[in-house]
Amino acid sequence: MRRLLTILYVLVTFEIGVFLFVLPWVSMWSQNFFADRSPLVSKVARNYFVRGAVSGVGLADIWLALYELWFYREVLGLVRSSPRK
Repeated sequence: MRRLLTILYVLVTFEIGVFLFVLPWVSMWSQNFFADRSPLVSKVARNYFVRGAVSGVGLADIWLALYELWFYREVLGLVRSSPRK
């Protein structure tokens, strides 16, 4: 069960990271219900600094997923643990 939950955690974290990294640069980001109704939300959504910040959070999530994959590589069975002396 621990192995399954670890794999699920890594996959969800990676997918959220990719989603947050790509979404601000797609046209859907600035053409949605909330941006069409409010000029302030529209202005904030079109700001490149906000887009970069959201993409940065996505990169941090991708990094977290790769770190967790590296950290739990023995639990997942990707490498064998070395015998201790």
